[in-house]
Amino acid sequence: MKRSLLYILFLLLPTTLSAGSKTQQLRQKLDNLLEQRKALIDNKNKDINRLKKNLTTSENTLKRLQTYEQLFEEYYVFQFDSAMTYLNKGIKLAKETQNTYYYNSNTISKAELLSIGGLYSEAIHEIEQVDTTVLDKAQHFEYYFSLFRIHTYWADFCNDKTYTPTHRLKAQEYLKKAMPFCDETAKTYEYYLGEYAVFVLNNPQAARAHYVKAIKQLPQNSRFYAMSCFALSGSYGNEGNTEKQEEFLLLSSIADIENCTMENFALQNLAMYSFEHNKDELDLAQQYIQTALEDAHFYNNRLRIIEISSKLPVIVSSYQQTLNQRNKVQMTAIIAISLLLLFLLSAVFYIVKQTKRLSLQQQELQKNNNQLSELNTQQKELNTQLHDLNALLVDTNRKRERLAKLYIDLCAKYIARLKKQQTLVKRKIKANQITELLSQLSSERLSEEDAATFLSRFDKAFLDLYPDFTEELNSLLLPEGQIQNKSTDELTTEQRIMALIRLGVKESAEIADLLFYSPQTIYNYRSVLKGKAINKETFEEEVMKLCRVIGKSTSTQSKPE
Repeated sequence: MKRSLLYILFLLLPTTLSAGSKTQQLRQKLDNLLEQRKALIDNKNKDINRLKKNLTTSENTLKRLQTYEQLFEEYYVFQFDSAMTYLNKGIKLAKETQNTYYYNSNTISKAELLSIGGLYSEAIHEIEQVDTTVLDKAQHFEYYFSLFRIHTYWADFCNDKTYTPTHRLKAQEYLKKAMPFCDETAKTYEYYLGEYAVFVLNNPQAARAHYVKAIKQLPQNSRFYAMSCFALSGSYGNEGNTEKQEEFLLLSSIADIENCTMENFALQNLAMYSFEHNKDELDLAQQYIQTALEDAHFYNNRLRIIEISSKLPVIVSSYQQTLNQRNKVQMTAIIAISLLLLFLLSAVFYIVKQTKRLSLQQQELQKNNNQLSELNTQQKELNTQLHDLNALLVDTNRKRERLAKLYIDLCAKYIARLKKQQTLVKRKIKANQITELLSQLSSERLSEEDAATFLSRFDKAFLDLYPDFTEELNSLLLPEGQIQNKSTDELTTEQRIMALIRLGVKESAEIADLLFYSPQTIYNYRSVLKGKAINKETFEEEVMKLCRVIGKSTSTQSKPE
């Protein structure tokens, strides 16, 4: 009998160790992500700013509506007020342009966002503005699923026996209406089936199966992956499987942080789980609940702030008690160690006194040897790093030159194609084709604008690659012949000609095509500039050798768009 019990324990031991190891790995990953939080948020803001730039450069109504929608999606679980701002802008523009699709889409999203902020009556009023007769299948699903969420949030908020059952029943009815419109080919389909199994079928086992399928299909840094893991955590928690509950809470928290989700439940639930189940991890519980509170403030969700604030004092109080106990233990240990050290010092004092001089000399010699060895090792490492960096810089220079040449070739081909179109229009004008006259005028204006755009982008791209070019070029010229730029972002015609020569475009005819001058004009510019050079015979050869090494100023340059 004893052997059987030992055999069973031996079989269970690897499983237990594996589960504990996985949880520790997930906690370590979560802690690392929390340390990288600022960088993740900075990257999120960079993505958002790129979208905002599209609004300043695009006058196309449809593209602006699409960009408003993309900005809402970025802000949806990131910042409440900003998400609402771009929804309102989308609704306003859709109204003005009578775009029914985007008006309904933004209105549905606004209703759901209002419910997240606890404005349930306003959410219902907003979604009632939607004309359901013109919704497509996807919008029908979003319409009913948003109503399901609104009433689900409302029921959770009421948390009583009077209103909660009413809202639960309404939520079930709307979820039933939503599912026939759900896209069965979408990766999120299994998640929605899980929601249906929980709220309509009341079948936890079926729901869990759907959520497991969902997380196998969804990206691990997506919002739906986080929600599926959170649902699985709740399911395992309800049946008392605390290991799985903690595992999926950690996975959900990790996904929320990677996705910069500030409107989250997982981290605060993980804090409460750590507080209730792992009394030795009160410092982690305090860190998690504090981070969740900071997220709620960042998102500006007043309901979540109140909810977290109610949990915070309990954890903080226990954490403070634990700190006090630790301090007492540490103080006792320090006193005991101090007394022991005094005793040991007294015991060895005589021996130390006799051998002190020899010991100090040996230590100093060993220290010097160690320092010398360490310095030699550091010198070798620095030499290796310097060699690698130099090789990398040379390779980077070559790649950037190829990129710039490719960019210029493509632009030149595009401009040549526009000129060819102008020639065709002029031929039609000579044939007295009046209709084509308007096309010719428009085309000429467009060609001029494209040429100006090309030159501006060329200047920016070239100066991004070689920010010291103008200074190095002036170093080849006599003091009275040096070129002064009106703007740091714009090259003069002479500088553009030299820039093209630096990139390998030497023929005046090719340069003339790229800069929209005649070959004779280019030749004249080159002759005048060569006359101002210190070494006239080797001037253009020296130009081709400029900016061979990337300096400090280029290391921070971004690639031209």
